[in-house]
Order: sequence, then C-alpha cells, then structure tokens
Amino acid sequence: MREERAHHRATNRWRPRWRHVVAACLVGLAVGVPLAAGAAPPPTPTIDAAPARVSNDTSPTFAFSDSQPGVTFNCRLDKGAFPPCTSPLTYANVPDGAHTFYVKAVDSVGTESEVASYEWTVDTNPPPAPTISSGPPDPSGSSRAHFVFADSEAAVGFSCKLDDAAYAACSNPQDYTVADGRHTLVVKAVDAAGNASPASAPFSWTVDTVNPVVTIAEKPPALTNERTASFSFTSRAGSTFECARDGSVFVTCVSPVLYSGLVDGSHVFSVRARSPVGNSGPTTSYTWVVDTVAPQTTIRAAPPAASTGASASFAFTSSEAASTFACSLDRAGPSPCTSPETYSGLGDGDHTFRVQGVDAAGNADPTPASYSWHIAGVGPETVDHTPPANVTRLKRRVGYRVLRLAWARPVDADFDHFGVFVSTSAKSQPRLLVYRGTRGRYTNRRLNNALYYRYAVVSYDHAGNASRGRLISVPPSTLLRSPPNGGAVKRPPLLTWIKIPNATYYNAQLYRGSQKVLSAWPNRARLKLARSWLYAGRRFQLRSGLYRWYVWPGFGPRAAGRYGQPLGKGTFTVR
Repeated sequence: MREERAHHRATNRWRPRWRHVVAACLVGLAVGVPLAAGAAPPPTPTIDAAPARVSNDTSPTFAFSDSQPGVTFNCRLDKGAFPPCTSPLTYANVPDGAHTFYVKAVDSVGTESEVASYEWTVDTNPPPAPTISSGPPDPSGSSRAHFVFADSEAAVGFSCKLDDAAYAACSNPQDYTVADGRHTLVVKAVDAAGNASPASAPFSWTVDTVNPVVTIAEKPPALTNERTASFSFTSRAGSTFECARDGSVFVTCVSPVLYSGLVDGSHVFSVRARSPVGNSGPTTSYTWVVDTVAPQTTIRAAPPAASTGASASFAFTSSEAASTFACSLDRAGPSPCTSPETYSGLGDGDHTFRVQGVDAAGNADPTPASYSWHIAGVGPETVDHTPPANVTRLKRRVGYRVLRLAWARPVDADFDHFGVFVSTSAKSQPRLLVYRGTRGRYTNRRLNNALYYRYAVVSYDHAGNASRGRLISVPPSTLLRSPPNGGAVKRPPLLTWIKIPNATYYNAQLYRGSQKVLSAWPNRARLKLARSWLYAGRRFQLRSGLYRWYVWPGFGPRAAGRYGQPLGKGTFTVR
C-alpha cells in the first residue's frame, strides 16, 4: 500500500511538466514552428516609418511590423536593454547627434528574430543667416530681378519672402518678375535637417519701367588710391544723360565719363537719364573714397638694444585701422605678419627688424619702422634665418583685363613656396599679398588696364625666410601702341592700340590739362588726329603741350552704349 502511494506521488509530480511540454508542442505545430531543437526564429521585422536620415525632430516616431502573425516586439534606442514595445513607437527629447533605433520580433515561445536597425542624426541647430550677394541695381529699369545668395554653411535650400508674401522655397540663383514700385526681399537658409536660419538683411530696390533708369556698368573700387575715376553707364535706348560729381550742378554728359585729379576723401558720382519723350528718370549715384595717404607704422615693443637673449618679440601698430603688415629681419625680404611678431634661435651680432603697414586702399608705408639691436653671449644662430635666392626669368603677358606672370624657382634645396605682392601706386612698394603657392605662375583676371601695377615675386624657404623679391611693373599704357607713352611728336599723331575681341567700336578721349578736347568713336583700333577739329560745338587746335589720351572698347550696337573697362591711358607731348 505504501509503495502504491509513493508511485502515485511521483506520477503527479511530473504530470504538470509534461502538460506544458505537450501544450508548447501543439502551439508550435499550429504556427508552423518545427518541434526539433534549434527552431527557426521569426523573420526580421520591417521598419515601415522613420524620421529622415537628418532631422530636427526631437520626438521621432517609428512604425514596424513582421510577416509572422502573433509576434511581439522589443525595441531599443542607442544603447541599453530591449524592453517590450508596440508600433507605432514615439521617443521624446532625443538630443542632437547620431542615433540608432533597434527592433526585434519575439514569437510565442520566446524565440527572437534578427535585429532590424535604423540610423539617423538629430540636428536642431539652425545654419547662419545667408547674405544676398547679388541683386538688381537700385533703382532698376527692368521688371526682372536676379538674385544670388551666399551662405557660410552648405545649405541645401533657401526660403524667400518677397514684399508681403509668405516665405516660400526658392532656388539659388532666384529670379523674380515684379511690377513697378519699391520691393524688398529677405531670405533664409535651410539645412539638411530642415532648420531655417535667421533672415538675411533685407534687400530693397525700386523698379521703374516707365521713366529711364540708369545702370552704372563701370566704376572705381569703393576704396582706391587712384586719383582718376572712370564711369560707364547705360539706360533705355535713345536716352540722354546728365552727370554730377560731389553735389555739383548736373550737366549733359556721354558715357564713358572720366574724372582726374581727385583729392583724397569721399566722392559721389550721380547720373540721370532723360527719355526721348522728355521723361526724366531717377538719379543713380555711386560713392567711393580716394585714399592716397600711406599709413605710419610704429614699433611699440622691442628687445633691449643690448640683449643676451636668442629670441626677440616686436609689437607694432599702424596709424590707420584695418591695416595689414609686412615684416623682415636683417637681409630677408618682406613676409606678411601680425603683431606681435617673434623670432627665435638668433645668434650673436647686430640685427635689424623692419615692419611696414599697408592700409585698406593698398598704400604701403614708404618709410618702414625699423629697430636695430645687438645680441651677445648666446653663440651662433640655432635657427636658419638665411633668405633663399630670388626667382629667375620673371616674365609678364598683358591682355585686356588679364595679366599672367611666370617665373623660375630658385635652386635652394629648402625652397618652400612663392608669394606675390602688388601695389597700384607708383609711390608704394608691393606689400599686398595676392598669391601664395608653389606654382611658378600667377594670373590676375580682374586687371584694370588703366591702372598702374607693380608686382613683387618673393621666394620662401621651409623656415619662412623670404628673398628680397623680384619686381615687375605693368604701366597703364601697356596696350596702347603709339605714340609711345611719354613720347614727343611734332605733327598730329596716329593713335593706335591693340584690338579687343568682340569690340565693335571704341571711344577715344583726348585731354589737354584737365580739359577734354576730343571724344571720338572709331570702329577700328586707331584714330588719326588732325591739326584742328570740332568737339562739343567748339573748334580746337593741336597746340604745344602735354596731352593725355584714354581708350574704352564698346560692345554691340553703339546706340546701346555698352562699354568695358578702360583699355589704357597714355601721354604724349606736342612740340
């Protein structure tokens, strides 16, 4: 009897376990899961919806599903555990940065699928405000407005607001067609995450298609050390012009207009057009500043005159704000520098430091500030301060609006790079850096052929030492053939110049002193002067004295009045 009760207890103890095993087998057969060890897991889930790869949404939502019915899901954001989850799933307050969402399916017996994942980046930082780098003139005589935008961060799009309209997606460049009147455009940059920048500074302009509006095509830089200024301008066909400078009375003028002998300071050029039916258009003005005064450079701090240190530091300033500087030590040539400038590894002996300020107009201090001192007790130099040799075979090629320089590198084994400096004043040394590199050539595609240029090509070694530099100049008469610049003639000369591609005519102007005595429009690159001629209702004679002459190329029909930059200027003396 005791043995039967023990057998009964043993049978009851194992019966619940077999009941669960049988139930699991029946469920497995119902859903098609093999009963053998290593049963197949459910399929990998599919992520059906997710934020963009780069998004500014800090509460992203994910939707997911599985092809096997009856499964549940476990989810994880970045690192950590896989808690149960349901679709759709929304996370809150996700910080900026790269993230990964993971999801896996779990069947009824606890078998897990492979993990599906999705990587994306949260970016809530807006890009910087763009700038409107190019737009229509103000005022404008055209209903079409063309804009170009610039953004310091690579924007993937822009949003524009014209006048009172709402912001709308726009391209770069962007064109508008607008009615007559005053208009204003602002633009925002939009990055890949959809963040919009602050608005740009507004761009406003006036459109007047009824009255003739003047467009100034050629003008001097806003800041220049050139005392001569040339302006060319256009308007509606058949218009006549009136010009004024520095608030003077408007007088009849013809494009191009030349002013010479300008004094230092701010100047304003104004021009307006009158249509053939007598309508007077708005005044178009341009302001620029002439600055021919070089800055004064002052050394504020230096080593003692008798030094026992192998290092020397110099602090310096300029009398003009926004100046740059060029420094040299002992026999070396100029190198761009900032205050303070420090030299190390110097040896016993006498040393001299020089520094020149260069103002924003390109004027270099003609008398560099210098300081000499003596070092004793440190021994020979421990750092290379020997300048390399100059470049050789320096040559130039001058065309209309383009200059090409070429040279051969020095033979120094420690050669590192070249520097090209320029000055547009015959009184200033070339100290404005326009090229730094290892190629033995430089091209200026914005050459103004009516300006004087002087270039210095400097070679540098690995230690930063500079050669003295090789100089080459480009006078404003380079493209004028005859008479030779500064030459003398005894009879009326033949003015000749190089032919400009695509030019259909030219404007040649002749001055005696400050008075314009001739303006002519030959179709060929030449003009034969006479002993007397009529100009502006007066008869002029070719008398003894100094003459200046200028040439502008014209493009298209002469009635359009479309001129390029001056081709050059020259002088000759009649004896």
